[in-house]
Amino acid sequence: MSDFGGMEDLLQDFLQEAHDLLSDVDNKLVDLEREPDDKRLLNDIFRGFHTIKGGAGFLNAAELVTLCHLTENLFDRLRNGEMTLSPELMDTIMAATKGVREMFGELGQGAQPRAAEDQVLAALRSALEGEHAPAAAATPPAVQAPPAPPAAGGEPDWQQLLGAVTGQPAAAASEVITAAEAAQMSPQYPPEGRRVTDKPALAAASPAGGRRTEERAAVRENTIRVDTARLDQVLNLSGEIGLTKNRLTSLRVDILAGKTDADTLHALDQAVSQLDLLVSDLQNSVMKTRMQPIGRLFQKYPRIARDLARQLGKDVELVLAGEETEVDKTMVEDLADPLIHLIRNAVDHGVESSLERQAAGKPVKSVVRLEARQEGDHIVLIVADDGRGMNAERIRAKAIEKRLITEEEASTFDERQSLNLIFLPGFSTKTQVSDVSGRGVGMDVVKTNIQKLNGSIEIRSEPGKGSVFIISLPLTLAILPVLLVLLGDQPFALPLSMVREILPIERDKLQEVGGKRTLVVRGEILPVIALSRLLGWPQDQEPEFGVLMQTTERSFILSVDSFAGRDDAVIKSLDDFRPRGVAGVTTLSNGQIVLILDMKELLSDLGSHIDADGRGGQIRSLELSF
Repeated sequence: MSDFGGMEDLLQDFLQEAHDLLSDVDNKLVDLEREPDDKRLLNDIFRGFHTIKGGAGFLNAAELVTLCHLTENLFDRLRNGEMTLSPELMDTIMAATKGVREMFGELGQGAQPRAAEDQVLAALRSALEGEHAPAAAATPPAVQAPPAPPAAGGEPDWQQLLGAVTGQPAAAASEVITAAEAAQMSPQYPPEGRRVTDKPALAAASPAGGRRTEERAAVRENTIRVDTARLDQVLNLSGEIGLTKNRLTSLRVDILAGKTDADTLHALDQAVSQLDLLVSDLQNSVMKTRMQPIGRLFQKYPRIARDLARQLGKDVELVLAGEETEVDKTMVEDLADPLIHLIRNAVDHGVESSLERQAAGKPVKSVVRLEARQEGDHIVLIVADDGRGMNAERIRAKAIEKRLITEEEASTFDERQSLNLIFLPGFSTKTQVSDVSGRGVGMDVVKTNIQKLNGSIEIRSEPGKGSVFIISLPLTLAILPVLLVLLGDQPFALPLSMVREILPIERDKLQEVGGKRTLVVRGEILPVIALSRLLGWPQDQEPEFGVLMQTTERSFILSVDSFAGRDDAVIKSLDDFRPRGVAGVTTLSNGQIVLILDMKELLSDLGSHIDADGRGGQIRSLELSF
């Protein structure tokens, strides 16, 4: 039961504002560490703690008030010149801000926060009294391994799929959840957002006298801040559509009454064209309401980089660029983990120690750059460092040593393929496991999460100069450009971002290489994979067309019977029931429901789902014309 009965709305307003204030304070603390005498920063941080303390007092959160009051007093003395900022004092302040954030988590669960750790409170009081007491720095804990991938399922329950698509109860839906289905369920995290160290556990026991660790399952944040100007635009377009609807209704009455002269038909054509234009504008305006500046995600990373660099004894500065770039709200939370992993990887693996940098003739302070920009209909994120770079030959040798690839495979890899080996599960160049790295799960998580967002990641590295990770993402996940292909009369949708070319398949040009069909395209030998084979459908005739597709790992030709054109699919996700290889569904203009295929998942299953007859075992039958 909540400790804030009748004050829930006030509590949520406070938490939303306080989270933004604390993130701003964290960033200013990182800047203050570089410029300890900056009065403007000292005043801004003082006001941040003062504002949080005032809201906490209104909610009777006494322990939060105490922690903020002590920290506020500390900054009052700093800005008045009564104290000087030392590295030890900064560690104490950072530990205090960590305690404040933990209290926000307890408030988010509807409970009054417990007292801050005794060590933090003692360090604050000692600092105010002019003494020195050690305080634990807010160091980032170890990254937890991601949950194991779900086992491949067998025959999907199409009755349950029908229920998920149409919203109607499935006639024969099973109430039993298999282990594979349970593994596919997304873990829930506390309202303050998913962190790289969060475990998908429902609860954890709290030791006597320790801080509460029990966290109730919570849904993802379902609120969004929207500029009123954008809402006004949506309202205006809605009014225009209403007027056009009235015009169409009037024309309908005239036509039903037998008035079908040229002027009436011309007016109908104009009204339909106007409605089409207005609906397109409304769709774009609504999509813009989902877009959020990525700076709201970036603002927590300087503190993370600072804490990790101090823990490792390195001098690292995180430089942010393109914070005003807007990203679909649904992507923001899913980008948090990959970016944290890349930044931690850059600080831990990428940049050298101060002594190494001096010996190499580099500046002692290393720079990690986090940048965002929009390129066409894609968002590009860049994480770059000026560190030691990566050696492709060493990476290949490490992958062979860990038995992730064979020596024969390694001999065929070029530099790009060799660098991509760091994304393999279990790969790590660390010889010892620490609380920061060495378990070989970080980069695997990065690749998996980026692929879930229909994105790609590319590595560029030069030994001695540094590394650059380039992430490319679609502008929005709500609308997906697709290519409609046909197997017989059944259409399927393929993500257009993976399509490079459409070409005819001439039987006399097909070649057998290693027992597999291939086709030479501009001197490159590409495998030919039948879509019917991936889906487990019977192949009644030889496919006549091919779609040259490209993923991060491979290029191939997908053979299909025919095409139904290009479309911008409005995606309906299948949260309750999703067969493997299906990213979602969309509806065509004629009302037909079409599956949007997840090609990466289908290809990953290709090796383990081939029957003796050479056909896959994924989707045996399909009846979606409801």
